[in-house]
Amino acid sequence: MGDLKVSESEHNYSKHDIVNCGLCEESFVCLCNRAAECPCAQVNLTRDEAEWIGWQTGQECVCLGCLVRLRGEAREKLGE
Repeated sequence: MGDLKVSESEHNYSKHDIVNCGLCEESFVCLCNRAAECPCAQVNLTRDEAEWIGWQTGQECVCLGCLVRLRGEAREKLGE
């Protein structure tokens, strides 16, 4: 799997929220207001995976590393 982190040169941070992940506390740029540009879109979740992850996170955005980890956990739990 390639590195999915957003580099500082790729985005203008002043236009986006810098938040802390509710799971690992790592700071990341949240692009949920621009979903098509969000690195999370690269993760390709099924509807069931997205719902399971939403239940785990309280529908809050998490960093890309935690999202990938949660996708793996969802696949194990859901038998995918």
